[in-house]
Amino acid sequence: MRLETKYRLLVISMFIVLLMFGIYIGFNLENKNDTTDIAKTVINDHNEDEVSIYTETNSNVKYDIELVYEDDYTLCGHKIENSEIIYDTTLQELKEQEMDKQKEEEKEYEIKEESKDRLVFYRKVDQNCPNHFNVKLEEGVIVIYNVVNDTVNTVYQKIDISQELIRPEMLEELNVGIKVDSKEELNLIIEDLES
Repeated sequence: MRLETKYRLLVISMFIVLLMFGIYIGFNLENKNDTTDIAKTVINDHNEDEVSIYTETNSNVKYDIELVYEDDYTLCGHKIENSEIIYDTTLQELKEQEMDKQKEEEKEYEIKEESKDRLVFYRKVDQNCPNHFNVKLEEGVIVIYNVVNDTVNTVYQKIDISQELIRPEMLEELNVGIKVDSKEELNLIIEDLES
């Protein structure tokens, strides 16, 4: 073999060895165990075709977690989402704290999503959302009811306004009841009554 051919073979061999070494190092860095989340695959003993994945989390690591409550109101079709950031807590602590609070308030939620930075609780509620109102004049007082469903209304607010200050056409509507479907509409009616 000529010297030039031997040199080319040596360079190509070195290139292949370095490439293999780089791939090996890259693969090991990518698969390095992370102490916060370790995903493991478990093969079901009964059926080797079924593979389930679970995640172990280090329960001592603290995060800033977005806590979300989603209420899906079936009667009006509205969804209301409330969220806040809970700082410097573990996922397990937050779950336990919120589940205790739900038991105390007698509300049943299911966990829709959970990760080290987001925890979502979800529930379906068979009523209207809190943004449905009926404004009525009763015994000289404006009473604002929150419309829970077709048969249940709860008092939201009472306003004492002189009937002489209310426009006659508005007075007729108030005797029947003015239905509103948002707090913005409700505020406009209250402003109209108080002006």
